[in-house]
Amino acid sequence: MSLPDLSTLTIAAIRDLISTLGGIDDTLINALEADPRSGVKNLALRERKRRRAEAAEHARLEKMLILERKLHAKGIRRIAGVDEAGRGPLAGPVVAAAVILPQDALIPGLNDSKALSPERRETLFDRIHEVGLAVAVGRADPAEIDRLNILQATYLAMRRALEGLSLPPDRVMVDGKGLPESPYPEIAVVDGDATSLSIAAASIVAKVTRDRQMVEYDRQYPVYGFAGHKGYGSPDHLRALRKHGPCLIHRRSFAGVANLSPDRSEDFRIFAEGIAQAADLSQLKAIGRSIADAREALPQDEVEALRKRYAQQQTALSRTGRRGEDIAAKDLVRKGYRILARGYRTARGEIDIVVQKGNTLAFVEVKTATSPHFGPPEARVTPEKQRQVARVARAYLQYHAFPACTPRFDVMAIRLSRDGHSIQHIEGAFRVESG
Repeated sequence: MSLPDLSTLTIAAIRDLISTLGGIDDTLINALEADPRSGVKNLALRERKRRRAEAAEHARLEKMLILERKLHAKGIRRIAGVDEAGRGPLAGPVVAAAVILPQDALIPGLNDSKALSPERRETLFDRIHEVGLAVAVGRADPAEIDRLNILQATYLAMRRALEGLSLPPDRVMVDGKGLPESPYPEIAVVDGDATSLSIAAASIVAKVTRDRQMVEYDRQYPVYGFAGHKGYGSPDHLRALRKHGPCLIHRRSFAGVANLSPDRSEDFRIFAEGIAQAADLSQLKAIGRSIADAREALPQDEVEALRKRYAQQQTALSRTGRRGEDIAAKDLVRKGYRILARGYRTARGEIDIVVQKGNTLAFVEVKTATSPHFGPPEARVTPEKQRQVARVARAYLQYHAFPACTPRFDVMAIRLSRDGHSIQHIEGAFRVESG
């Protein structure tokens, strides 16, 4: 490279030159160090530090590939690293990930997830998905943790992660003591997330996936602060447990949950569970009516506690429902439907969306879900709900004449997640006999 005359350049211009080159060779570094200006010498010093840091990082990554390269030398090509996140928290699932990286893949900064900032984990999460040959996640929910114990639930999540891989691994490397009933040959690696790049990649995917899910749960159960502590036993979390008791995603088999729950009646626990499990406003209203019928038999402090939980769940479900209906409406318009009404209400109930396309008049019931634990949202359109929709549809047709149209009952299932949403439009989802 032909060196410019550095004495004619300002320090800012030299800095821009280095940035443009994306790095400099020894000749230019020597020239910078020979410049009499201290600011130019500092640029050279910074560049040498950057080089040393890059060399150290490369050496660290090479060291974390020793195990994989030993297997590659034996002809073993596809190596899946497996790790988990969430064994210790009082709430939420345990999440495992399985990652198969290309041979000799060096991803700068890849390390044990516990040694990284949340921002760095997010960046590496995306990079692992870009580079990885196969990436999959498995979960065990709180109910499975309570039923199996945390160790067996962790093994279950790991097996599910392996089952989800798009490529079958030739060998599995597991952080810790191994994976019973693994369908593949495996190696247990103590401190694997700090000594193997494949396991470190899995630790990041598992950690980021679980953290994102706990942020989603924070929207459903805001009094516990899940977005901050991710379900671990922080002082704020323990105080919330003492005050409100456990919610649906708490691990009731954990002593920290059982010991800190308020001394509540069995009726209270049943009603609180019903509020937490209400998947839409109609279900929430039903449990509200049951609470109203029993309020005289409940202590006043329990009535107040249930009222607060009801209001919080009502707000969360209303917000979720509106978002789902907005998504459904946009999707219908995109498909060529004309929206005639939204939230059409009579004394007999409500229809979410009424649309027309050609000779078809569709009455659309929208069900929205933010969690997989309550089953598919379309399953919540029960026979009773179908009859209610049909009654409102008949009332709508009494006031709006559509002689050439054939009425149809549709269901749209909207699944929301941090990464976006999915839509399932079930045309002619049900039929209702007249009468």
